[in-house]
Amino acid sequence: MRKGALVVATAIVLAGCSGDGGTGVGLTASALPDPAVTVTDAPDPATTSAPVDAGVYAIECDPADHARADAVTVLGPGEWRVGGWNHITGVGSFAGAALAPTDYAITAENYLEQPDCGGQRALETVLVKKTYDWDRQHANGIEATFRTAGLVFGDVQDIVLELRVDADRTAIPTAADLEEAYGALLAGDQLAALDTQEINLELTLFGDGTAAGAQTINAGAIVAVDPLEFTDGWVRVAVPREELTFYTETDYVRTNVDAGAHGGIVVEGLRINPETAEGATVRRLMIEAG
Repeated sequence: MRKGALVVATAIVLAGCSGDGGTGVGLTASALPDPAVTVTDAPDPATTSAPVDAGVYAIECDPADHARADAVTVLGPGEWRVGGWNHITGVGSFAGAALAPTDYAITAENYLEQPDCGGQRALETVLVKKTYDWDRQHANGIEATFRTAGLVFGDVQDIVLELRVDADRTAIPTAADLEEAYGALLAGDQLAALDTQEINLELTLFGDGTAAGAQTINAGAIVAVDPLEFTDGWVRVAVPREELTFYTETDYVRTNVDAGAHGGIVVEGLRINPETAEGATVRRLMIEAG
């Protein structure tokens, strides 16, 4: 079995907003004259925004109107805090990539006007996840940093994204594809657990875990978007605090902690990674099965 024989390629157009009646974290996209310009780091605590309903549901695209003054915004009017990584160069294990390397990049060149969003801009990219092995498992990903915002884990209320799925550039292996590729390696229940033919994104808030005796302190969740239900429409993904898992991590080993255990540690940023249903790979499931 060739490593990375199947990949999950999710094409998203990312806009958004955040926060639930307090300090939150999110992504907002609208007209941006200069990606190098950043504005005030801190949210306005004197302004309380309307609460955002939790869940995954269809919306009309209007990130400028949806933006919340009491949230930490990482992508929006006059702001650019989005970065990331891209290992897809078109050679080696990525020689068979379907698109040009630039299609997988997290750059301002892909921050484009959206005709179905009143000309407001959003970040277009294709996120790729290998299903077999964890070597460069996340071929690319999004990372936003905002340490100077002063947000601490104890004040996080939610994570909210607004996005659109680009069905034409999205490839998700079917159950039959998984059976053909990995049926000789995994049992039926393992194959069913590996992936559920949805778009899965792991949202992770991260900070320095030194004070917690670890490399990092994190809060996150894996969210699912049904590509059949939300084909090419704008979607809000809202994860409230109570649905986040808080944990420390050292050398990729996670230890769950109480949500209030390290509330004073500063949140340094947000990562968005493509994932399988529960973040597993074939290699990990084989090891766990012994």
